[in-house]
Amino acid sequence: LKFDGFLSDWIDITNGIGQGDPLSMILYIIYNSDLVEVANAQGKRELALAFVDDTAYVAIGTTFRD
Repeated sequence: LKFDGFLSDWIDITNGIGQGDPLSMILYIIYNSDLVEVANAQGKRELALAFVDDTAYVAIGTTFRD
């Protein structure tokens, strides 16, 4: 993650499901369904957009800590 001069540490990904594995679709729905609902709740300053297997999460704040 890189944002306004902030650079996070690298994270090695050593496990997971292969691209195109049919199980990935089911796990994606289970894992991410709440993300969209919580972010788009009324009064929140976050927005989540999802389409097929892509999700964009936007958080609004005046500072990086927000």
